[in-house]
Amino acid sequence: MTTPSVWSSVPELTQAEELLRATKERLQALPPSLSPDEARQAVLDAAVSALVRDGEAKFPLDIGERAVEAHTAALAPHSERTALRLAIATLQRRMPYLKMRGATTALTALAAQLDDVVSEARAIVERSGHLDGDAAIEGGEQGIADYRRLRDLVDVVNEIRRTQRSVYQETGDAGVLSSLYREGHDEFRGVRGLPLPADVLDVVQGRKRRGVPFLIFMAESGRAWVATSVEELTDEARAAEDLGVPDDGANPFWHREAPAPQPSQPARTRI
Repeated sequence: MTTPSVWSSVPELTQAEELLRATKERLQALPPSLSPDEARQAVLDAAVSALVRDGEAKFPLDIGERAVEAHTAALAPHSERTALRLAIATLQRRMPYLKMRGATTALTALAAQLDDVVSEARAIVERSGHLDGDAAIEGGEQGIADYRRLRDLVDVVNEIRRTQRSVYQETGDAGVLSSLYREGHDEFRGVRGLPLPADVLDVVQGRKRRGVPFLIFMAESGRAWVATSVEELTDEARAAEDLGVPDDGANPFWHREAPAPQPSQPARTRI
């Protein structure tokens, strides 16, 4: 299993990328050319240089016509170059919009890839158990083949997670995303209600690399996922927040209702 470009699942973006590539190639293939003003000025400069060098008799009588002809001849190639540059700039500005609009499609494709990885890993574990290097050797050819496959699947997970975060970066706030990543919300559901094991948390927080044990945990936990939008990711984290007990006094952010103070009544006196 390989992880193709996640954006290939977004037809509009794929089309725009192809148009951008073709337009850049066409611009690069154009021969060098002067702008109309540069072409006209070149004719004038040449005539003046000849005058200074050879005398007034050499100054062309049709200098104006020559300058106009040079200017006109340069219009077409210059306009083509200008149009291609404008098209490239427009396509490049459009890319972030297309990625933002296609993010859900791209992330849904990644989620399907992750589901395939988890399903295959779970099947291997059911067949060969919790494999490591020694257990794989003891399992013979099947154990060795299954262990190798699990290691390959770890690489696929690494690519899925890398691509997943690159998609989130197109539509989310970097600071918010960073805090979500530290707790593992982008990799597992319910990480606050059911904390991750220490060794898994070490991987999530970047202190250790993903390995076969991590993949096996993914397969058996049933909690691995890909949120299909930044909003879904933040909703998952928000739903998992531990708001505490209203009356425990430990959470200063807990919303407590307080009776509204009644306006004071003027005191009556007897006269």
